[in-house]
Amino acid sequence: MKSTLMAILVLSAVFSAQAQEAYQAPRVTESLLLDIDHSDFVVAVGERGHILTSTDGEVFNQQAVPTTTTLTAVTVLGDKVWAAGHDATILYSADKGKTWVVQMAKPELEKPFFDITFFNAQQGIAVGAYGLFFRTNDGGSTWKQELHASILSAMDQEYLEEVKQDSPEYYEEELSLILPHFNKLRVINDKLYLVGEAGLVATSDNMGASWQRLEMEYQGSFQDVALINDSTIMLAGLRGNVFVQRNNEAWEQVPTCLSGTLNSILTDNSDAIKLYGNNGMMVTLEQPIDAVIYDPWAAPGQCTPANGFSAQQTKDKASIVNVTRFNGHLIAVTANGIQQLETE
Repeated sequence: MKSTLMAILVLSAVFSAQAQEAYQAPRVTESLLLDIDHSDFVVAVGERGHILTSTDGEVFNQQAVPTTTTLTAVTVLGDKVWAAGHDATILYSADKGKTWVVQMAKPELEKPFFDITFFNAQQGIAVGAYGLFFRTNDGGSTWKQELHASILSAMDQEYLEEVKQDSPEYYEEELSLILPHFNKLRVINDKLYLVGEAGLVATSDNMGASWQRLEMEYQGSFQDVALINDSTIMLAGLRGNVFVQRNNEAWEQVPTCLSGTLNSILTDNSDAIKLYGNNGMMVTLEQPIDAVIYDPWAAPGQCTPANGFSAQQTKDKASIVNVTRFNGHLIAVTANGIQQLETE
């Protein structure tokens, strides 16, 4: 339960569990949960196909779900909800998460989804490990896999062009092997952002049909991306690394001097940005954000936290995977289930 988040997410289930129904666990609110979203209700998803819903942000009820596959992501659009997870599984609910059907399950791919988003009631994308990328244009009734070479670095794209010219029959196979993990999708200022493994940051102006990779020196994994003010994008991820881009200029690092992964960025138009991560870490960064030029060769002992940085941990130190504000509550999904975090 308290193993690191990346080990939990990258490890795909060996056996398919699609024919089973999620076990109604007596302590389900204390089980591993991996994502949360809301409109006028809240939905949280996690291990063994657990799905919890709430109308007040306080009392959560487990729903009957036609799978025991671990669910890693959920997105809410009005009354409609989609959840995604291991075995390339996608579930759908039309009634605020009360009843569920399986829209897709492909255990033969041996890849988990890590995120899912819908632009409207018909068009959506689900992404995950090793370049897993599926699209729907009919509300999830059908899903089609896509491979996007434009997400890769210039060097990898050059290599793939050589493969295409020399051995066209192996091009797609080689592309599928090179693509990194896709961890998070966010719509920001009418652009779709995708972040993931090996310093991946890419944007799309057409709902992910084509991509432009944003190059940066840092090559670690990113777990989240967010707009923190009118002109600043923030990235957070592996080993406490945080970066900002102001006015589309060069990326700068925000020193945190942390060693644990940061999984979630929470913005609410306040003067401070909140970040949450492994080991129950809760970080506050005061605006304006203090940032420096990234030095890939800097020794850890030379690190000085940014001005306006502060951090604390939850009592149980359970990894915090995602956080949302709802109905006056600050609700976290963690390795130890639902947690109500204290608000200022």
